[in-house]
Amino acid sequence: MEVVLAQRTAIPVVELNLMVDAGYAADQFATPGTAQLAMSMLDEGTASRSALEISDELYRLGASLNSGSDLDTSYVSMSALKENLAASLDLFADVILHPAFPQADFNRVQQLQIVGIRQEKVQPRTLALRLFPRLLYGDGHAYSLPFTGSGDEASVASPPFTARGSGPATLR
Repeated sequence: MEVVLAQRTAIPVVELNLMVDAGYAADQFATPGTAQLAMSMLDEGTASRSALEISDELYRLGASLNSGSDLDTSYVSMSALKENLAASLDLFADVILHPAFPQADFNRVQQLQIVGIRQEKVQPRTLALRLFPRLLYGDGHAYSLPFTGSGDEASVASPPFTARGSGPATLR
C-alpha cells in the first residue's frame, strides 16, 4: 500500500482517503452498477455498528465519511478533527473492514439507485453520460459502461447479492 502524506498545519483537521484500484469499469466483467451499490452500502452498518450508530458517532466526533467509485478507483474518505483522530480511525477501519450489508438497508439503497438510473435517463447531461461511452468505445470495452457508474435497472434489480434470511446481504 502506498501512503501519501501532505501536511498542512493551518487547521486541526485530518483528511483520509483509501483508494482501491477497482472502479465501475470493472463492472464490465461482472454486473453493471455493483461498484456503486457496494460503495453506497459501506456506511449502512458494520458487524458492530448500525447505520444510525455510525452517523451518531461521526456527528459526535465532528467527522464526515464518504465512499464512492469512479471509472478506475473506489474510495472511502474521512475528514476528522485532529483531537478525535484515534476514535475516528477506529470508525474508519470498522467501516472498511467489517461492512455488514444489512438487508433492509440494502433494499433501500438498491431502490434509490434504480430511481437514480430512471432520473439519469430523462436528464440530457446524464443521458449523454449513459450513451456516449458505448458510442465512443464500442460494446465489450471496460469503458463502454455508462460514465455515471450506476448500471442499468435490470442489473441493479438483481445484482450479485443474496439475502441470508433477515440478516445481511452477501456477494455471491
